[in-house]
Amino acid sequence: MNCWILQSNPNTYRMFDYMKVHWDEPDTWSISLYVNEIKLGDIAFIWLSNEKGENNRGIYAMAEITDLPVFHRHFEWEDPYWIDKEEQQRLFTLPRLELRYTKLIIDSPLLVDDLKAANLDDLLILRMPQRSIYRLTEKQGETIGRMIEHR
Repeated sequence: MNCWILQSNPNTYRMFDYMKVHWDEPDTWSISLYVNEIKLGDIAFIWLSNEKGENNRGIYAMAEITDLPVFHRHFEWEDPYWIDKEEQQRLFTLPRLELRYTKLIIDSPLLVDDLKAANLDDLLILRMPQRSIYRLTEKQGETIGRMIEHR
């Protein structure tokens, strides 16, 4: 089993609003890297980049990969949450995996300082925050999973 961080930008997609309403429904995620390495049952940690004027980068949910990346996967209930329609169209040209949320920690996220305090300051997302997917080591995944379970 692999562990991943999937990053969303709350300035282009209203991820908080989506997760609060559709937390028990499948979600899709566009990816351009690791397409052939993602497996069913892999764990994904949902990372939200900073909102404008905020310092709230961090992990807000845990999910399980329920279907492999394919082109043209889309759920209509996602559409109203897009702020940036051009970005939506661009991302929809990429393969999209399917996932289901297993735990939301929206009210008590793991922010950057929490991760650094847990000796996770080597996470690639902290050094290269421009990507949408990051592969974690087994140890990193286990540490983050334990931290979420204690939220």
